[in-house]
Amino acid sequence: MKVKHLQNAGIVFFLLPFFLYEDFLLSVILSVIGLAIIYAEKISREFMKLEWREYVFFIYMFHMLFGEREFAYVGLEPLFVTELVLGILILSYARELLSVRKVLALYYLLVLIGILFAGLYFFEFKLDAIRDSFMLVYALWVPIIYHVFQRKQHYEFFFQLLKLFIALKAAAYCYEAVMILLGQRAITFEGFRFGVGYIVPSLVVISLFLPLRHISLPYKILSLLMLPAVFTLFHRSIFLGIALAVVAIFFLGSWPIRKNMLLYGVTSMVLLLGFLIYYNSIIEVDLFRILDRKSSFDEGNINFRVISWEYVLQKFYENFILGYGVGKPVMYVHHNVFYSTIDLTYFQIRDLDGNAQPHNSYLNILARFGILIFPIFLAAIVQPLIRIYHYVVMSYSRKSEGYTMLLLLTGYLMLMYVFTFFNVVLEGPHHAFEFWLVIGMLLSFGRTGMLTPGRVNILRN
Repeated sequence: MKVKHLQNAGIVFFLLPFFLYEDFLLSVILSVIGLAIIYAEKISREFMKLEWREYVFFIYMFHMLFGEREFAYVGLEPLFVTELVLGILILSYARELLSVRKVLALYYLLVLIGILFAGLYFFEFKLDAIRDSFMLVYALWVPIIYHVFQRKQHYEFFFQLLKLFIALKAAAYCYEAVMILLGQRAITFEGFRFGVGYIVPSLVVISLFLPLRHISLPYKILSLLMLPAVFTLFHRSIFLGIALAVVAIFFLGSWPIRKNMLLYGVTSMVLLLGFLIYYNSIIEVDLFRILDRKSSFDEGNINFRVISWEYVLQKFYENFILGYGVGKPVMYVHHNVFYSTIDLTYFQIRDLDGNAQPHNSYLNILARFGILIFPIFLAAIVQPLIRIYHYVVMSYSRKSEGYTMLLLLTGYLMLMYVFTFFNVVLEGPHHAFEFWLVIGMLLSFGRTGMLTPGRVNILRN
């Protein structure tokens, strides 16, 4: 009985972090709905199978995906929840991490390079050097995630949590809409700004096209709410990422999956068009004019990215072999004005409400670490694609639940590839975790035996 009480307390505690980054009323609503789904859908059984270190990881993963930036920066600078959880998981998985597998070697190498650069530039730039080096040091998430997702049950638990994401995101968006109608929230020129992340809503939209066994019709209907929610973010990289994910899934999927995608695709377009017409009639925001502006290459947001990339590439050309280094900003923008010289620290730029990070993590790493190290990084992020190819080749059926899970993870990877090209991703803990999460899950996916019955290990690592 005591054990059962302890397990139930763990389930309640799993939802408590909502109170750290959401409104109190919304936190209560999300906690109540979350508990109801956990017990109604028998997700509570999976909680009881977790080791304590797995529990720590999944509670962190859940709220990083749901709350992202808000949850990532819980704590006192520079010690946030990410550093605390990372330290706990490193210690708890120390034995596994010290046994370096071949498939993980590239990620250990990236971590060592990041630490080396931090040490080389620490005496000159102090904390800023450490901060920049985490662009590579966060690759340590891959070995940890690889060891967390050891069995089929862990992946099934992840996809069961997807039901929570669908229901709770729908609740959060409905709550925000009610607050807007009551005058408690403002609508910006670009539509809804929910103050939450982009990854989970996009992942939910991608899952809408797949016949996942865990995602029943009620959740599919709730998933449709993500279409206008994602649309009103007006984030072009998200649109492109979802489109690339859907194309990849369509190409790799079976004919039933393709038919399902066409059905939901047509339904989604009809609902989205209806939403546009309705939204444009009741809100004094011309969505179609915004779309026309956002699709223009003369629009300020696109210009900002292009100009910032030019500044970063200039730093790369000047230091293309050994790189620009870490600790000093490669660019500085204040009130949409780019400055050619930078004599400020990251914290000074932040206090001035400026921008010091280029919206392209690939170019940032290329400029900072040089042409000698960049191919190592490229090999590390391309390795999951090679794994996907092997999984597809050796899969016994394209209609199995395991293969459908693989398709969603493939779509998730496509989304992160695109998002990282157009945004600040690897530089901070919130999106960096989501980037390395899908890579670690894909590298470990072959060990579950879901693709080839009767085999425990599909690939030799």
